Amino acid sequence: MKTNSDNFSCFKRNLSKVAKGVIATILFVSASATLGFSQDLIIIEGSIRNFSVEDHPESTFKWTLNDESFNLMDQSYCDFYGTQYSTDITVRFNDMNRISSQLVYLAVTETRNVGCSTTRALKILIEPNNMYLEFASAMTQDCFTGTEYNAPLKVGLNFKDKAAGVPIPESRFPLRVEYTVRNITAGTPAVDGNSGNPLTMQYSPENDYALLVTEAVGAYNETTEYELTITSVRDKYDAEITNNIPGDIRIQIRVINHLPQSGNMDMALAYYEVIKR
Repeated sequence: MKTNSDNFSCFKRNLSKVAKGVIATILFVSASATLGFSQDLIIIEGSIRNFSVEDHPESTFKWTLNDESFNLMDQSYCDFYGTQYSTDITVRFNDMNRISSQLVYLAVTETRNVGCSTTRALKILIEPNNMYLEFASAMTQDCFTGTEYNAPLKVGLNFKDKAAGVPIPESRFPLRVEYTVRNITAGTPAVDGNSGNPLTMQYSPENDYALLVTEAVGAYNETTEYELTITSVRDKYDAEITNNIPGDIRIQIRVINHLPQSGNMDMALAYYEVIKR
């Protein structure tokens, strides 16, 4: 997406002018950016974004990340995937455990073969990553009838923002969830959920999400205990969503299958509860 026009005329630009707000922005961004006085783009730390500029075969390019005063920032603040010297780059704005927003400039310097250079910059506001997940507080209970003893269990999840205490907005979705399941009763090792593939969760306006644990199944007239561990949750831009409570938070799932007290219909009861390890 072209955020501003520039005819790439060959002239030298004083970087101090850029720091004072004289910015020629001609960056293409993977997400829409509204140009304004304060910043061109807002990004949550830990996110990955793609940027590009128009290619001119006779030119060379170099990308840098600069602070609010346009001083070069060290490599710990971002990762340039691939090379810093191409027209298309992928950048991760590293999670630095910020407690407040930080204004930075993503700059690209184009040097023509005749020797003159032009530096353009995108003003970016990096916000702290306050996103977190928590298991739904209410106990989930599902009843299955007939031959559905192997029916999977749904485990409730919430995704929120610590700073505001509100659900994570739709702009951060879909989420990618990875988890493991261990059969406590059988004493077998934990297995990767969803065959080792991240499970995709789409946005829910009600912030009502459920993880369908197909690996936690029952056996006729037996109680089987499972342990679920959420190992990774990442948003649309690959920013990490962590557990709300420090430590190893797990879910213990019990799948109970039994015959009813009366009647001729079999029943399977599944429920879970939150535990700490």
